[in-house]
Amino acid sequence: MSSIYHQQCEKGLMGKYAKVAHRLPPQSSILEIGCNTGYFSRVLMGYGHNVLGIEKDEDTVKIARHEGIPVVCGDIENPEVIPSIEMKFDFVLLMDILEHLKDPADVLKRLKSVLNKNGRIVVTGPNVAYWAVRKALLFGRWNYSDSGILDRTHLHFFTASAWCFLIEEAGYEIISFEPAEGMIPFEHIFSKVPVIRPLVPVLRRMALRLWSELFSIVFLIEAIPAYEDLRVLRV
Repeated sequence: MSSIYHQQCEKGLMGKYAKVAHRLPPQSSILEIGCNTGYFSRVLMGYGHNVLGIEKDEDTVKIARHEGIPVVCGDIENPEVIPSIEMKFDFVLLMDILEHLKDPADVLKRLKSVLNKNGRIVVTGPNVAYWAVRKALLFGRWNYSDSGILDRTHLHFFTASAWCFLIEEAGYEIISFEPAEGMIPFEHIFSKVPVIRPLVPVLRRMALRLWSELFSIVFLIEAIPAYEDLRVLRV
């Protein structure tokens, strides 16, 4: 799974990576949870951001550090890891991470302590209500795979509403919720037909705009801590 994402970044930012990178103001301070070998952190540092990664796999931490990327080696679910971070950040990135955690809500709550006053979390995560998964379920199939929506290492599966519930229950206010990646039925076939190929991106954008919960593979969510004073104002 991680090698696939690494290759995507090596070829240039696409999909969720491009969407996340483009929403970060210049010279932001960023904490990337689950940075792996640092393939995305490296890109962000190249853009002038101040980046710190957290990764629990010792081998990939060694690779990231060898590339000059500062990384804390530790499991984000270990209650000692977040308090050990003395910096505060403008953004905390959780890209395809929360669905792998035993208690994602607990991690989200504790991450508030490392956010600046106007800090935000940026989450990307898969959509189990994607049309291809629905089609498989219609025929009684739920087959795990090595990557993607039904990655066998996922501990939780989320729809759009489930993502919103998780983040809001953890004490955040969602300020942006949008498709990060998507695909329409038969897209791989249409893309091979020269006459239709130019229309594929247009059709995909229309489908995502009209019914994002059906055609989104990955959602992108941006949220801020919903402090008590903000909650009072909304009542």
